Amino acid sequence: MKIDFLTTEDTVTFQVTDYSSPIEDALRLCYYEKVGDAYVKRFPVDTPYLDKIKAHYALYAEEMFLQIVYLRPIPWEQGLLTFADRVAGTGVDWWLTGSCAACVRGIPLKPHDVDIMVDARNIGLLRELFQDDTIEPIVDSSGWVTKDFGVLFLGCRVDIASDPQPILDQPEPVDCGPYAKTVLETVSWRGHQLRIPPIELQLNANRRRQRVERVRLIEEYMQARNS
Repeated sequence: MKIDFLTTEDTVTFQVTDYSSPIEDALRLCYYEKVGDAYVKRFPVDTPYLDKIKAHYALYAEEMFLQIVYLRPIPWEQGLLTFADRVAGTGVDWWLTGSCAACVRGIPLKPHDVDIMVDARNIGLLRELFQDDTIEPIVDSSGWVTKDFGVLFLGCRVDIASDPQPILDQPEPVDCGPYAKTVLETVSWRGHQLRIPPIELQLNANRRRQRVERVRLIEEYMQARNS
């Protein structure tokens, strides 16, 4: 896999070429744009800490993509614990969603990343706290389903998103939408009090995405909890 950083007056392009078939699958899953034989993502050239981000990307992008398609072990506990330790006491308003939010309940899903929701007001602080760990800049998503989006690599991929938009909860609420933020529950995990969405919303999300095995595991957990 070959990585290049192409800079213009306004943008820097992270470009991946000479990739294997599994890495191409990962690039598609991560919403890279295909341009000719390359896959690219573009970011503002004035992104804070850009040189550090490019260096981190050059070191860890291939490992991240291989984890995404389950060709490498995914140490999600390490990534989540590192994040939770780093932000403890800083005032960062965050909560955990996605498959890891089910895993911390004891449901044996197989995450390929960690999904963190934050308040957009904390983005500047997060950029500073994780300036040596950011692998894709945390930037305004220009009208996507969250206000900001970026990626850390803390032994595994950690997605950072802010202020989920109402469209996520259509046609029904899911585990990463604005409704979930209003009904968060708290669980104890590795010395931290983690805020996570109700399991019913995670069931909705996995049904919507037709993840049959995850739906089965979540339903088994809910039945055992209610018995």
